[in-house]
Amino acid sequence: MHIVDILITRAFSYIPLYVLGFSMPVYYAYVSIVALQAVAAHANTRIGFGLLKYLVVTPQYHHWHHADDPKYYNKNFAIHLPIIDRVFGTYYLPGHEWPKSMGLGNEQFPKGFVRQFLFPFFSDPQKAKLKEPSQR
Repeated sequence: MHIVDILITRAFSYIPLYVLGFSMPVYYAYVSIVALQAVAAHANTRIGFGLLKYLVVTPQYHHWHHADDPKYYNKNFAIHLPIIDRVFGTYYLPGHEWPKSMGLGNEQFPKGFVRQFLFPFFSDPQKAKLKEPSQR
């Protein structure tokens, strides 16, 4: 995850809790539940979860987000509630199927922390030069 994404995502979650005056125990409970649910979504398990898989993000649901087949790219961004992906048209959950493989397919990213940090800010990352300094 990119540091800017982390800061923005956390701000959208934590600042409203603070502004609305929730107590620290509520804040800690929220952070604990969110952390456990995020770990569960990335778990390497084939538990079906029944109808619950339509209400909360499950491993099956989130694994489609990581599928390496380009036709499944840009799907299932929600980390807690699949309804968010339904609203934005990025929902994909094909019954009991799971992706055949996960990863980034043929995507290429620059090497090195600074280059990877700056990469999302290119106007067209797909056309960005990915050469190493030794290859120039």
